[in-house]
Amino acid sequence: MLVKKIVSTVDNFSPREQKRYQVICQIQTFLKEGCSYREIAKRMGISRRTVAKYRAGNPKELCESGINQSKLDVYKDEIIKCLHNGYSKSKTVKRLYSLGYRGAKSTAFDYLVKIERYKIQNFAPQPYVRTYTEGMKYKAGSKGKSADYITRAGIFQYLWMNDNQLTPEHKDYILKTYPMVWEILSCIRSFRNVFIRRSMPGLYLFIERYSNSAIPELKSFAKGLQRDIKAVENAVASDLSNGFVEGINSKLKMVKRTMYGRCSRKLLSAKMILRC
Repeated sequence: MLVKKIVSTVDNFSPREQKRYQVICQIQTFLKEGCSYREIAKRMGISRRTVAKYRAGNPKELCESGINQSKLDVYKDEIIKCLHNGYSKSKTVKRLYSLGYRGAKSTAFDYLVKIERYKIQNFAPQPYVRTYTEGMKYKAGSKGKSADYITRAGIFQYLWMNDNQLTPEHKDYILKTYPMVWEILSCIRSFRNVFIRRSMPGLYLFIERYSNSAIPELKSFAKGLQRDIKAVENAVASDLSNGFVEGINSKLKMVKRTMYGRCSRKLLSAKMILRC
């Protein structure tokens, strides 16, 4: 059976996209007439997956290159509503499951990232308060949701990245209950200030202070700086760095490992050697 072509009404589209537009319109027309996927695929000489892919949606949007239909497209309006209402990604995914979504969580989170790029707006950060089920992983014997749970990862992010997910109450409790955390935080900030200000006296004061620290790891770190004092002094005083070289080395090793046993030397050299 010959299929009548639908005249393209799409401007500024490539010939390939115009052809896809005609196919999509024809698929949706057959579906409205009550044809099955198998029958449409047989008539048009395409696969049933293609029929399912373009079964619904705006043909002008679906025919654009790189546009794929997702199970979450039907929830797009609800997702955007959650975004504007200040929902976090986890809360939005739970909302989708309550509305009938049965796909994978990873697929849902990937779709939310696309929505963020489309709307140029980010979902609210995940609240740091843990539920009972999540809290049991970190603290056995919990009595329920009345308790507030703080993970090791959250403390590390606060120490190294000055993460603001911890509330002031969390920070005060940690620093008062565990003085060791305060000393580690002071050590990290002092060491960073040495390099930010390029202060040589600050380096010597840092080594002198933490060489007698009650924390063995900090004491060992200060002793190591003392042993390699010449290299450390150069690192503080000089603008030069071997970070670029180390980054290139890591990149080359990563390429080598991903290609091991799969590709030829010709492709390996093409990936690694810059050709003028």
